[in-house]
Amino acid sequence: MAVEKEPDTHPPSPIEPNVSFRMVDLCRLIERYLSEEDSKKVYDAFILAAQAHDGVTRKSGEPYVTHPLEVARILADLHMDADSLCAALLHDVIEDTDYSYEDIAKQFGETVANLVEGVTKLSTSGFKNKQEAGIASFQKMMHAMIKDYRVVLIKLADRLHNVSTLGAMPAAKQRRIAKETLEIHAPLARRMGMNALRHELQMHAFKSLYPYRSRVLDRWWNTCLTHKKESYDAILKKIQHALDEANIKSTAVFQREKNIYRLYEKEKRRPTPITFNRRDISFDVRILTRDSSDCYRALGVVHQLFTPKFGELKDFISIPKVYGFQALQTSVLSKNQTLIQIQIQSREMHQVAQFGIASQWRFPCLGEQHRVDMAQRRLSTWLAQVQEIKDATENAEDFLEDMKADFFLQEVSVMTPKGDSRILRTGATPVDFAYAIHTDVGKHCVAARIDGRKAPLNTRLHEGATVEIITDEHSSPRPSWLNFVVTGKARAAIRQWTSSRKEVEFIALGKELLEVALGRSKNTLRDIDNDNIKQLLHTLELADLDSLYGEIGKGNLAPKLAARRLLNDSELLSNDIEEPFHIKGAKGLTVHLSECCHPIPDDKIVAYIASNSGLQIHRSECPALKHLSANDKMSSSWDQEDDSEYTVPLQIIANNKIGVLSGITQIFQEANTNIEDINITGDRERKELRILVKVKNTQQLNKLIRSLHTETAISEVSRLFKLSSGNTTA
Repeated sequence: MAVEKEPDTHPPSPIEPNVSFRMVDLCRLIERYLSEEDSKKVYDAFILAAQAHDGVTRKSGEPYVTHPLEVARILADLHMDADSLCAALLHDVIEDTDYSYEDIAKQFGETVANLVEGVTKLSTSGFKNKQEAGIASFQKMMHAMIKDYRVVLIKLADRLHNVSTLGAMPAAKQRRIAKETLEIHAPLARRMGMNALRHELQMHAFKSLYPYRSRVLDRWWNTCLTHKKESYDAILKKIQHALDEANIKSTAVFQREKNIYRLYEKEKRRPTPITFNRRDISFDVRILTRDSSDCYRALGVVHQLFTPKFGELKDFISIPKVYGFQALQTSVLSKNQTLIQIQIQSREMHQVAQFGIASQWRFPCLGEQHRVDMAQRRLSTWLAQVQEIKDATENAEDFLEDMKADFFLQEVSVMTPKGDSRILRTGATPVDFAYAIHTDVGKHCVAARIDGRKAPLNTRLHEGATVEIITDEHSSPRPSWLNFVVTGKARAAIRQWTSSRKEVEFIALGKELLEVALGRSKNTLRDIDNDNIKQLLHTLELADLDSLYGEIGKGNLAPKLAARRLLNDSELLSNDIEEPFHIKGAKGLTVHLSECCHPIPDDKIVAYIASNSGLQIHRSECPALKHLSANDKMSSSWDQEDDSEYTVPLQIIANNKIGVLSGITQIFQEANTNIEDINITGDRERKELRILVKVKNTQQLNKLIRSLHTETAISEVSRLFKLSSGNTTA
């Protein structure tokens, strides 16, 4: 069988500038697969778009309507339905003209109107800048996508035409749009499984962002192909001949098109300077077969023909990528040490990989329909995850960051103890895995076993790991998890829990602070007249008592002031002795033990309320309190029932003698005190040890310090303050 040329699976490139793409050409394209009624509906949408944009031109000088025509043409090449094409033609009408949602819905139906509304960007008038408006518009589009994913397909086609016609734009705007395309739109196309569209977006954006680099790299790669054409052709013929000899029928072998942008990104990540040595660049081959079984047979032929590279075989047929991509991938070396990267797929796998969810329209007669079904199931799973992120995220900026976390390029496949696989982004931890199983599993996870061994929750999972999550229904997420989780779902869920829990704790803190303030005049909340409460809530424009407590807890309202107003006596609390506020340890999200002085029970402490952060606890002699006025400070004391452990920094000065460190650690062991961290500096004569230890109170700390003084090599032991400048003092 003759070597075939790679099928043309990319969307046709947008028209050259100054060439009008006429509606009659679009009609010829859609009449191949749409009914007469649907074709007329699309034509009517064009008439409305032409009227709406009449007299408006693009930066290039072309009539503006050529842009929606091109967007519709890109979708028509995918054989998209009439509603999608109508929405593509009308996608800028609501945003840029006097036509409304109701106008479109009346003529073309609510489905088309909803698609247009989903793509329509928000006005910048209600935002600080264009960037903020753009982030909110992205959130709006993704919300619309949950109801109808065709919204994103229209947006991607819109972006493809825009990024391919940036020449008339100012250079700064070209770079901004190109960068945004590479960060958001190309990964989004990949997440939809539409690799052909992703490739086009990347190539156009790369050329606009780095015009010189892209030209040089493209020219270099074409030179490589010319230089090695005979060698590459021989490799293709050799593979095809071997497949024919093995009686693997209906195969096609061809060179895969090199993605210049991805080559650039790969080389940029190398620790050594970019050289683009021809010997380091692979020759990429694609093999298409009839079905899955032939893929594995073809793999055996290839591995007999060339030397496989150890650890380079990846089976994405048995375990597809997160967006549904299926293939066998292997790297081999020819006799002359040419690196060959081979991708083996059935034809159906290839078609679905190129067009993703749109393949159901582009190839309605796919032989293995379950592959399209699988792409739809994967998309449905992802849309459900987007919904969860949406529900858990309060602002557009966090939503964008969480969605970017889901646009990952590198992934790991890990297993549950029952053998179910989960695909996560590279760098994922057991906490990410727990949230991928179910939000409640993530919420209550306390420990994990990786391949049967207990591992910390911040451990990075490796490919093929078996992960068991240990839960406790009384456990809750820790805000510190946000320092290491990488998946959007986990980040959003932890942030939502922290926010909601913080709100509850702000209310509890505010209520307690108000009770303390009222207690100075021998009153409680139960003693306050309801009319006084209603009057205060009305004055402050607050809905209820919880809102009042929350404002106090967040530091937006002084508890003394609230108490005076509730008691309706401005003089009543002015000279009273202040009741101390009791600190119940280090638990919770709204009471913070300052890291500049590390207060512990039995220390004399002072508190103050930091806006939206809660109660800040300091040792009374802490230098950080100098900037506060007496009215800002709040008398505080420790709850006697607290049994928590607290971190304390110690500084130990010791003579540099053999065995001194061993003697110090022995003292800590005998005192049943854990060392959290240790740092040693100094010279040949003296060593300075800075140690973080865990203690319950000052009594235990003082006993430890006395024990350290018994070590003859130790000349000084002191407790430290850590100032903002980074210096320390006793």
